[in-house]
Amino acid sequence: MKTAAYVLGIIGTIAVGWCLIPLIWCIPMLVKVKAAMDGKEKLSVGFKICYLIFVSLIGGILLLFDKD
Repeated sequence: MKTAAYVLGIIGTIAVGWCLIPLIWCIPMLVKVKAAMDGKEKLSVGFKICYLIFVSLIGGILLLFDKD
């Protein structure tokens, strides 16, 4: 599920790429999800909700239902 959320996050980041301000928080969130996919970090519920709001709606929902 994290992989699907990561891919949807990349698509969402590309979609808002014409605005510089959203990229300020989308790119670090994608980096943190990638680190969680590799097992280096654990994602908190608050981060998952912020990912849902700011990066990708479907990707955030997938992260919320993912068991770490």
